[in-house]
Amino acid sequence: MYSIGKDGVVKSDGSEGLVLEDDAIVKDISSETLKQNNVVLKQVNLYGKQVVEKMIKDNIPPTPANFSIYFEKLLEDKPLNQRQNINSVLELEEVEDFDYVLKIENNINDGFVQIKSMMDIISSVYTKINKLRTITKSRKEEMAKGGNSKVSLVSYEEDLDAITTVLTKQQNSLKSQYTTMANVIKDFNNESIFDKKYDVYNKKYLFKTIDGEKANVKNFGYESTLLALRIKQSSLRNVRLTRDKELIIKTIGKMILKRSRRSDVIAHLQDGIFILILKHTDMGQAEKTISSIEHMISFSNYIVDSETIDIGLDFAVSKILPNKTKEQIVARALERLPN
Repeated sequence: MYSIGKDGVVKSDGSEGLVLEDDAIVKDISSETLKQNNVVLKQVNLYGKQVVEKMIKDNIPPTPANFSIYFEKLLEDKPLNQRQNINSVLELEEVEDFDYVLKIENNINDGFVQIKSMMDIISSVYTKINKLRTITKSRKEEMAKGGNSKVSLVSYEEDLDAITTVLTKQQNSLKSQYTTMANVIKDFNNESIFDKKYDVYNKKYLFKTIDGEKANVKNFGYESTLLALRIKQSSLRNVRLTRDKELIIKTIGKMILKRSRRSDVIAHLQDGIFILILKHTDMGQAEKTISSIEHMISFSNYIVDSETIDIGLDFAVSKILPNKTKEQIVARALERLPN
């Protein structure tokens, strides 16, 4: 059994850690702002009930996707002030999905344009090289038959100069297209939100999501937590090859992703350390999440070089506090991981 001490350190013996002052939710919201937030929250609560009632009336299953559709559709008929209040809540949850997808698609389209242009140039270069081979063969045959060698060489040099001039222009054009394509790829990598190695979100998206959740916690006063985990070093001690270690880490990441809730965000931070953002989750609920993950891992077998590897995980938790930076929140969780 796992438990979380008051210092946020995850322990298996149920003992409590030291109380840290910065683990208390800081109430830095003015009374006027809090009053306004309560009004907005009541409007959202009432509207949410209306959405579900409408779906039931229309015999539509209240799945997350259907709820989202009805939520947006019915909002159009609400008074302007209410729409503005509800939209202010929605803005706190936005992760700019549309803008992100649009930019990625534009980058991909630009990439295809550059690739097509490069292929056209390469095709033309190939044609010129074949033409040069044909001319060379023809001149050799002329000289072999006893033709005027001097005339043949002069003619050959003229043909060679003409083709070389064209090839030089195409070479410069190809270099320019390559540079453009390299920049497109660079922009694509800079905008990426996924970790290529472990198939979860990356560090950039992690920090962006923490900032968004900080705003929600500040405005509405609920709790969210950040859970850090990694494979115990002792579990990987007998795994010799780096690729085998990375495969085990990747498998663990996929398993955690599979069991996580829709609202959870799982990202790879660094060095095989995964971070889960558990929205609307207090320390007690985070403890249940840890137990669930540990239970899932314990029923899985990992075989490397015909040997079964027993996998254990280290956990640490920190609250997402509005008065702390995203770096401080993550650093606190990392500090609590066993050395």
